[in-house]
Amino acid sequence: MRSRIAWGLVWVAALGVLLGGCSWFAEPTAVTSKSALPGDNYILSFQKLPKSVEAKIAAAGGTVRAVLGEIDAVLVTAESADFLTAVKGITGLDVVIPDATMNWLPDLQKVEFVVEPEHIGSDEPFYARYQWDMKAIDAPGAWNAGYTGEGVRVAVLDTGVDVNHPDLVPNINFELSKSYVPEEPYIDDMHGHGSNVAGIIAAADNGVGVIGVAPNAEIVALKVLSGAGSGDFGWMLEAILYAVECDVDIVNMSLGAYMDKGGFYDEDGTWVAANEVAGFLNLVKKTVNYATQQGVLIIASAGNDAQNGQGDSGLLHVPSDVGETVCVSATGPFGWGTSTSVYLDDFAVYSNYGLQVDFAAPGGNYDPTLPGYWYDFVLNCTNGQWYAWYAGTSQASPHVAGVAALIVEANGGDVKPSQILQALRHSADDLGKPGQDVYFGYGRVNAAAAVAP
Repeated sequence: MRSRIAWGLVWVAALGVLLGGCSWFAEPTAVTSKSALPGDNYILSFQKLPKSVEAKIAAAGGTVRAVLGEIDAVLVTAESADFLTAVKGITGLDVVIPDATMNWLPDLQKVEFVVEPEHIGSDEPFYARYQWDMKAIDAPGAWNAGYTGEGVRVAVLDTGVDVNHPDLVPNINFELSKSYVPEEPYIDDMHGHGSNVAGIIAAADNGVGVIGVAPNAEIVALKVLSGAGSGDFGWMLEAILYAVECDVDIVNMSLGAYMDKGGFYDEDGTWVAANEVAGFLNLVKKTVNYATQQGVLIIASAGNDAQNGQGDSGLLHVPSDVGETVCVSATGPFGWGTSTSVYLDDFAVYSNYGLQVDFAAPGGNYDPTLPGYWYDFVLNCTNGQWYAWYAGTSQASPHVAGVAALIVEANGGDVKPSQILQALRHSADDLGKPGQDVYFGYGRVNAAAAVAP
């Protein structure tokens, strides 16, 4: 990515563990009693966090990595093979959950082509011809009204950010940003996904490349996924709680994985049993709801499997379908490569749908039979200080986060999540059946209408 070549990326496979079939969800042929291996990581969920919990865990043969007091949970590394037996003696323990590793990003299909920069009168060279997404939500209408996300802080839980990207550097809070990935203890993005998501929210208005929905918003980059797109359960929980501590206004999570409530194997082959799945889902719900109560709006992508999220009670897309998370589906054009007058709001062919969807936003569409089909994707930042076309609900979610940032600014900064949601609902363009529907939720977000007096 060091040369001036952009990559078109389209999310065409399942998010998370639903990759190429159901083998990840197969029941184990035999389930034996578990023993811990030194170095194994767990999440201990308590009915109420006991006093001196670190000492008690140490006595049981474990080391505490983090205490998540807000949700009565502890992240622990086992140091003894008897840890799982010994820890059960701690009063108030609800469930011990393997701190499972999952891939929270989809497979990628790449199309290589050269971008020829052109100056067509816009302050941002790529805006006028390529950023149909900003036109679809009428971001210019909000900018012209004076709203750019100034003073609003958005946490991006993802693969990190390109720390040298000219469109990102002006808005990254390097002091607060951090990595939860031990093998990548830096926020620099080894994937490209996080840089794209951050750019959609807040690529700077600087006459370079592209622009984000809220080009003056502040980004706190919290790396919870490795360059391979994988992350442990606990990293996401820790990062959300840290974001609350950092006084962010909005959290964006363009990530997700399916979890079978009956149990599943994680990326490393660890079996996560039904009670452990239930325990983790409960912790996600507690974390999201806690953040919401503390004034932080949590937004997540709906997933890219063209599945009805309410159609299979055994599967749950996490985190979009849990707790008070705002769930975002995707829209996009067909044929923008040959005509800039095409309809911009077709429901994306890959997007999940269902009663869990709250809003829709530009994520791009996908028809490889069309000339220049990658123009129907969303163009924004990526690694190598350059730009790429991506398509997915991963791109839809940050558009909603950007509009939410504009709403916070327009209302003086002290806005409850419920008030942001009310503004989003009242201003969204209702594209489906009247009211909330399974495809567009309350509608495709409209930036200008969201900040109108």
